[in-house]
Parts: sequence; structure tokens; C-alpha cells
Amino acid sequence: MEDLLYCTTSIDTLEAYQAWKIKCVEYLDYLSEVCRNTSHPISTGLINSSIAKIARLEYVRSTLRPRFVHEGSGHAESSKTGLSWMEIETAFNNRVLTGVVVNSSYIEPRQFLNDARDTVLDHTRVNLKRHACLKVNATFNGEFVADDKRSFKSITTKNHELYGASDLKEWYDEYVMDADGG
Repeated sequence: MEDLLYCTTSIDTLEAYQAWKIKCVEYLDYLSEVCRNTSHPISTGLINSSIAKIARLEYVRSTLRPRFVHEGSGHAESSKTGLSWMEIETAFNNRVLTGVVVNSSYIEPRQFLNDARDTVLDHTRVNLKRHACLKVNATFNGEFVADDKRSFKSITTKNHELYGASDLKEWYDEYVMDADGG
């Protein structure tokens, strides 16, 4: 994955972008397969790491795409809002589903979480209509930069059961917005 991220600095033509995109999609497919794998016991840590890598690559892909694919060419990404939603099947024939909100322009985590609220709640409502009850948690994966140091951190909420009558806004505000204790 580091090679895919490193080589993005030298992509300067449509052909180079398309070659990179093919490798990126292949690696994303591999990571998705790791998440779906039910034939071997797999650790939660490996699944979470794979999900974080998927989100990071999707972010890089969404920031590279506008340099080579012009707006209005059939892509449904929401570049105006700086975030997009994707779902990753993680196990049990889609009975465990991971939704990822990909950040393509936010710097301030709290603003990102605030702006992602409607997207997360809309997709949670859709899934609550399909299932009577959901067990939900949220993970914030972020790259933090201070001077010349970079580190990737994850903040994960505890699992919470949500029902059709649950106050989703209250859940989001209490357990997602305040997940970092702030």
C-alpha cells in the first residue's frame, strides 16, 4: 500500500493515473476480500486495519481523480461536500456491513464528523428499515500531522443497539461526536 501512496506524487499524466488506478482497484479488491473472508478465522484488528487502508486509498483516489477526470463526467462523488459514503461487506453474507465516510477535504475532525452526520444517519435509517435492530459502532481513522511528524490514529466507539424508535441524532451526538472525549 505504501508504494501506491508514494507513487501518487509522480502521477502527472492521464495514462499514469489510469495505470495507478488499476493497481489501486486491485488492491482495494484484495482488501475487501480480506474483510469478507469467512473461510479462515480473522482477527478484528486485521479487519479494522483493512478498512482503514480502504478509507485511506479511497481518500487518495478521490483527491487524484479531479486532476484527470473532469466534473460532470458521470461520477457521483460529492466533491462539493468533501465526503462520500461507501459500504464494505465484512462478513456473514452482508449481515455485518461497514459503512465508511471518506474525507477528501476536511482538516478539522470535529467539522468532518458534524458534516458527516446526515450521511451516516441517512444510511443508518435505510439499514434500520431492512433490519429491526442494528448493532452499530463508529471508528474515526485519521492522519494527524504535527510539524514533520505524521501518525495515523483510530478512535472507536462501543457497540450500541439501535432500533426503529431510537433517536439517531442523539446516538450520533453522544457516541460519535463525543467519542474522543471532547
